[in-house]
Amino acid sequence: MKPRKVNRGAFEEQKAREENKTQNQRALLFILPLVMIAILLVGIFFGYKFYVNSVKELSAVKPSENISADTASDNPMFYRAVNSGSRLSADFVPETEEACGILIDKGAAQSLREMVDKAAENGYDLMVVEGYTSYSDLDEKYKDAVSQYREKSKASLVMAEAHVKKESPPAGENELQTGLVVYLTVKTDGKFADTPAYAWLMRYSVDYGFVLRYPDKENAGGMEYSSHLFRYIGRTHAYKMRELDMDFDEYLAYLAAQ
Repeated sequence: MKPRKVNRGAFEEQKAREENKTQNQRALLFILPLVMIAILLVGIFFGYKFYVNSVKELSAVKPSENISADTASDNPMFYRAVNSGSRLSADFVPETEEACGILIDKGAAQSLREMVDKAAENGYDLMVVEGYTSYSDLDEKYKDAVSQYREKSKASLVMAEAHVKKESPPAGENELQTGLVVYLTVKTDGKFADTPAYAWLMRYSVDYGFVLRYPDKENAGGMEYSSHLFRYIGRTHAYKMRELDMDFDEYLAYLAAQ
């Protein structure tokens, strides 16, 4: 039997096709990650544009209709931060009225009612846990908190007071005494800051003159972030604060410099 002759031309052609296929596969393995990175960068770009546009839209929000008139003009307490450097005396008592189960400054009462009612219309059952609290009650609350922390942590009095005052300042340094701060929450198994109700408040509380008192940043006076404490400053200033992207303490400094 005669040996079979190999067609060298066909062999070389096959070999070339295989080499081309290998090169194409290598090129694909090189190009594919670049394509994925490009897609990711495009997604980040458009995501960032969406975020910026959302912030602009939020900052440009206009006052809603059918909301009570802005009353934050005559009371000097509307524009005063309370802390260790700006204490309230034991005999300071604001003019308050009952609203949503708590006492609040008369100038803020109707706005609080309207905000809670509007939240309910949107399916959010806000609970107003605290409002105006007297000097004596704040003093008792602070001392109890310090005592409990010392018992739990075995910390010294100085360390316990330094820890407690970041969340609940002592009497005279606590803005609950102004009657302008309310503690808001909802029934939840998690954090209030993770609830749709909190997101709604962050979007619409300015419509009613309320702003988050201690936002998620370093706060003047050493106060820690709180998602629950909202302060009434009137719609005019609440909108201006949002426009300037300032917290309350920064905004007071801004007003003082005008």
